[in-house]
Parts: sequence; structure tokens; C-alpha cells
Amino acid sequence: MAVFERKKEDRIVTDDTKPLIAFITDTRNTDGHVEYLLEVWRVPDVETKWNVSHRYSDFAQLHATLRVGTVALPALPPKKVFGNTDRDFINERRVALQKYMDGILANSLLAASLPVRQFLDPKNYSRNFQEEGRQNVHMVLRAGGSHEVTEALPQCGTRVTKVYFLAHPLADPKTQHVLWWAPFGPDKAMNLRDTHATLTALVQCQHPYIVPSVSSVATEVGVCVVRPWFPQGSLRDMIHQVRPKGSALVKYSGDKLIAVAEKKCAVFGRQILEALLFLHEKGLGHGHVHTGNMVLENNVCQLLDLENQVVGMPNQLRARVVQHRRINSIEALDVYSFGHAMYEMLFQRRLETDTCEDFPPECSPMARSVLESILSAEACKNGLPAVAGLLTHPFFSEVPLHSYEKPTLKLPSSVKQAIALSHQSLLTRLAADQKKVRQQRKLSKAEAFVQQRSIKGRPKKHLHLETNGLASGGDSLTNSGNAENLNNKTTTTGTPNSPLPPPPPPPTTPLTPVPPPPPPPPPPSTGPASSPEAAAVDEKERTALLNAITAFKKGLLKNVETNDRSTPAV
Repeated sequence: MAVFERKKEDRIVTDDTKPLIAFITDTRNTDGHVEYLLEVWRVPDVETKWNVSHRYSDFAQLHATLRVGTVALPALPPKKVFGNTDRDFINERRVALQKYMDGILANSLLAASLPVRQFLDPKNYSRNFQEEGRQNVHMVLRAGGSHEVTEALPQCGTRVTKVYFLAHPLADPKTQHVLWWAPFGPDKAMNLRDTHATLTALVQCQHPYIVPSVSSVATEVGVCVVRPWFPQGSLRDMIHQVRPKGSALVKYSGDKLIAVAEKKCAVFGRQILEALLFLHEKGLGHGHVHTGNMVLENNVCQLLDLENQVVGMPNQLRARVVQHRRINSIEALDVYSFGHAMYEMLFQRRLETDTCEDFPPECSPMARSVLESILSAEACKNGLPAVAGLLTHPFFSEVPLHSYEKPTLKLPSSVKQAIALSHQSLLTRLAADQKKVRQQRKLSKAEAFVQQRSIKGRPKKHLHLETNGLASGGDSLTNSGNAENLNNKTTTTGTPNSPLPPPPPPPTTPLTPVPPPPPPPPPPSTGPASSPEAAAVDEKERTALLNAITAFKKGLLKNVETNDRSTPAV
């Protein structure tokens, strides 16, 4: 039993919402093949880094895997058969591959895909999540489930570890349900008993704008949830005009979008706010508000997957939430996510930044007012509005609601206490990451300030060197010639400036040996040869004379009164 417990503890609880950063730090030659060493870490966990190595063929295979649908990929450097171990070529390809990886990670859809995560973090993402989910689902169903799996839906969602299946009840094969499985995430804080009790309470939730699950079961490693199947898909599927069964990378990378009328956006927003207000009054919250968790049925927008907060999944916008310390409550998290969902409904595209100041010109003043109250930098800095406050905004308050069904949700006191502790654990981890971001921001500002000061002081230093070194060296030749002519010494022609030293070799790699530096050029001939002692004496005298000439300042001379006696006396 101890072996199985150890295996269960070793399973990852990686936060999939933390962005990955990758830098190609070095190259090496292994068995005649060039490998590129990448240093990878998650933001803001800069203290935890790891290294992976890949050949060019691995980059090409990743590029081919991501080339699906209409995904816009950055340019991959071309393949080269001969001379691909040349040092200059390796450096050029290294720069091009770094640019390629930056382009991949800049696209949130590509960066969150499973192939990219397997490429950069094979330790945590090399497992077959679809197969593991299938095995766990069959174990749950064999233990007393009332459904049968009919079809797998691989990668139809944006979560890497969350797998979906189509299923039907054993008593009614014609009815279709969707079944999803997800392992526990990093925000899980409930024990198994509280998890069972919370899932049982959520199944009994009745609200006109919330879709309750049909059944849900928690195991020691994850949660299995069955909910109704919507053939038209989520609101995001409808915006992209795609079927819900396809891969998320293919579905959401296209440009065939359908506009949602602003009046409908106001209606859908009002309905979602009513659902959030109900959940917050019950002490729940949602934690995962986005268009992928919204469905439309008879022009009514409803929320899905209340169970995500029980599983411990982080919010998909968490990487942007950590940038703002005032987003420090479940309600603020839901309001911020609601603002991003409204932006996607109004403009048919997701907001790729944490704040927004410039909105498209087709945005009406009323809708702009709503978005600015949530997504502007000032709002995120000073505090977001409450759900009840948003419902009083004219954009939503003037929308009539035609549903008068009384919502119900009974939560035992033990469940309320478990949910409160879970929220506290989530907010504590969020506050810790927000503190890391602030510290890194201060450090970046300090480094930028020091670098700016060094750049400002550099021209003065170079100017000082040029005036006292190079310029005086050129003047010394002229002055020495004039001084020698004045003193009737042996006249010599001024020697030309010595040739510049050869440029330093380019940065070397372990692939090719470093060639020895070329011998220095011979000094130019300067007339008849002289002994080293005489040359040293002449050099000292010349230096002393030049120093005396250059150090001469007319202003330091004293005023002297002269007694002119040249006039003849009468």
C-alpha cells in the first residue's frame, strides 16, 4: 500500500496557467548532431528552472504538429544538409530558433497546447492524459456508474489535463451527456469527505442561468462529472462557428467569426451577473468565468462547470491576475474574468493583455464604460466593481429578464466551512505569486536604472579616453616634430598611426576548435635603428616635453609690471 501512496504523491500538481519562458543558452555536438540547450521556467517562479535539449529535427517535428487548421505559426529556419555544423551557421540558426520559440510562446493558444508543453517540459507532460482519463472514468463507471462512454473527445477543451467523453445513460441510450475527468489541481484544499459533500450539493443547484451537473464522483486522484450535452457547443464555439467536438487548437485559430449584437451581449452579461450574484451570496463563487464555460439555450446564457473550483483548477487568466494586487478576492476574480468574457463577446476575439485602454471604434460609449470599469489599468489598480454594482450599470439594468424561477442551493455548514478554507488557500497562493511579481518588477526597475546610468556615463568616459589618449597621441606626433625642428635636433618624419589590432574572434562553440590568433603586424620602419636605451631616453624626453606643452595654461601666468627704459632721456 505504501508503494501506491508514494506513486499518488509523486503525481504532478503543476499550475498549467503559468506561462513558460524558454531561452536557448548553448549548443553542443553529440554524435555528429547539433543539440540546442534550452533553459525553461514558469512565470513568476524564476527560482525553479530546468534544462532541455533538442535537435533541429525536434523543432521541425513540433512545427509540423502545430501546423493544423489555420494556425498562424512563426517562420521556422530552413533545413540545411551540408555545413550544418559550421560555427557561423549554428549561431545564425540559434538566433532564428530563439525567435521561433518567442513567437510560439507569445501566442496564448499555442503556448497552452499540449505539444508545446511536452516540448519544453517533458518531465511533467510526457504522460498520455487522454488514456489516463479513460482508465479513471472506466474505474468510476465500473464501481457503480449509471452511464456508458460512447466516444472520446480528445483535446476539445483548452485544459491540458481535462479530458472529455460522450456518454449516455444506461436507462436511456438516446440521451447524450458529456462526461469529463480532471485530476486535482494545485488549488485543491478539501479532503475527500468535504469534496464528496460539496459535489453532492452542487448537483442539487437550481438556477435559471446555471447548468447543474447530472452526477459527479470524486476519487483520490480526481473528479468525474457528467453534465448535459449541448450539440451547438459553448458560446466560444458559436462565436468561432465551429462544432464542439473538434480540437481547441483547430477550432479557435480560425478567422471565420460571427458577431454578437450589442443588445444580446447586454442580455447575456446580465444573466451571467445574476448567476454570479447568486453564487457569491451563497459563499461559492465560480472562479472560471469565460465564454468556453457558457452555453446558449433558447437565447438564455448559462454557466457551466461549477465543479472546477472543487477540483482545484486555477483560473485561466491567473497569469494576468497576478499582475494586480487588488484582485484579491473570489468576487474580484470573477468580475475580472467577466470583463474578459464581455470583451470577447463584443469584439469576437480574446483580450491578449491584462488591461486595455484603447477599444475598437465600433464600441458604444455604454459598453466602453462597462469595459473601462473592469479592464482599465486604473480600475485594476484602485479596485474592481462588485457584481451588485455592475448590475446597476445602465448597460445591464435596462435589460429585462423574463425568467422568474426561484433559485435554490442548500449548503450544509460543513460544506460552507470547507469552501471558505478552499478559497482562503487559493487566495493565499495567489497573493504569494503577486508578491513575487512585485519583487521581480522592482528588481527589473533597479536593473534598468543602473543600466541607464552606466549608459549615460559611458560616453563621457569614452570622450575622456579619446581626448587624453587617442587625440593626444595624434597631437604628440605633430608637436614632437615641431619641437624637434625648433631645437635643431635630428629631423625625422612623423610616423603614421599604427594599424588597428585584428578584430576579436566570434564567440566560439564546442563544435569547432579555436584557431590560434594571427601574429601581430610588424611595426612600421622609422629610419635608422637606434639602441633600446637611447630610444627609451628620447621617449622620456619627448613625453616630458609634450606634457609640459599640453599642461601649459596661459591663465596661470602672473601679471608683471615692466619698467620701460628704452625711451631716451632728455
